[in-house]
Amino acid sequence: MKKKIAIYNGQLYMGGIERVLINYLEKLSKEPELDITLIIKQNIPEDNVFLPEVPKNIKIVYVKSEEMCRRTDRLRKDKKNIVSRLQYQWALFYERIIMKQWVKSFFEENNFDVVIDFDMSLMKYLECIKTSVVGWLHYTLKGKKAKRIKLYRKTFKNYRNIVVICDDMKKELEEIYPEYVEKTVRIYNPMDFDIIKAKAEDRSEITLEDEKLLKNDFFIAVSRLVEVKNRVGLVEIFAELKKKGIKEKLYILGEGEDRPNIERKIKELNLEEDVLLLGQKKNPFPYMKAAKMFLHTSRGEGLPTVFIESMLCDTIVVAYDCPTGPREILEDGKAGGLVPLGDQKTFEKVVLNILSDKELEKSIKSEMYKKMDEFNYGYIRKDLFKLF
Repeated sequence: MKKKIAIYNGQLYMGGIERVLINYLEKLSKEPELDITLIIKQNIPEDNVFLPEVPKNIKIVYVKSEEMCRRTDRLRKDKKNIVSRLQYQWALFYERIIMKQWVKSFFEENNFDVVIDFDMSLMKYLECIKTSVVGWLHYTLKGKKAKRIKLYRKTFKNYRNIVVICDDMKKELEEIYPEYVEKTVRIYNPMDFDIIKAKAEDRSEITLEDEKLLKNDFFIAVSRLVEVKNRVGLVEIFAELKKKGIKEKLYILGEGEDRPNIERKIKELNLEEDVLLLGQKKNPFPYMKAAKMFLHTSRGEGLPTVFIESMLCDTIVVAYDCPTGPREILEDGKAGGLVPLGDQKTFEKVVLNILSDKELEKSIKSEMYKKMDEFNYGYIRKDLFKLF
């Protein structure tokens, strides 16, 4: 008999967690002993950009109707007056009730061997699910407010296992919650090496404008444009590098609520011709492959999968040593540039050193190629099936 597995994620928007989920689904869909159902809460097709990449043999179930999602989304965008704001809050309250009823009913009517809460957003509804649930933690807990830490302590007990995605996260979680040591499991995010390398060479969606941009010498950054990714700080670093004579441009891929702040900083530093916000790219890999270097200034991560993607594109990563993941992936600085968190001057020096020292570049790439093997699906599969 096949193992029946439900995998829950709130949405299939453009994001790191969603990209990792697609990597898993692509591999798991080829396992003949697994029967997988993907459960998605948000149901606006054009926002769920990864939807076309879900393998055809995986059943998709939506918690909310498209009509409900669109109505709430309209209210979210139209909060100009108190009536609109109240309507939006009421819509959120109503959706939580619907969500709880749906979860209870769905898992009573459908028998699964295990439920994977892939983005930990089922946490509030675990009492409605009688099946074993595994939580997947993708982010550091450092810096979380005491109230949030207390909430996690209360709800983590309802998971059969808690998966963390790097050794630093495992150590961190066990320090904060020693009572959950036995149920904590570390599993690296799997990468599909062949697909990423093929996408890096794929020119089918490259426009004439893309071709023009790809001919330049440039650094690249890829992430959601949110405050924790610290793209404003990256623009400041780039401005100092320009003063020191670099000729490269900086391309920033992604979208998010911090975009206006980044745009203001670009304008303030007169970098409109050098720092380009290129928005979301469904296939960012040709840009990652063509880049001189991948720059990452985040203040916090879980396991930044985008580092492995960059390495597979043969592009060196320079990143802040934030919690958690960069130190582990970059092998303490041997497989990439690792910079003390928030130290902009050292970040600049590391970039310049790698640009000017061919032997250093060669050494980093040698270590890079060794590290990548640990993220191959074949390496991870045995731990995954033990969990199932």
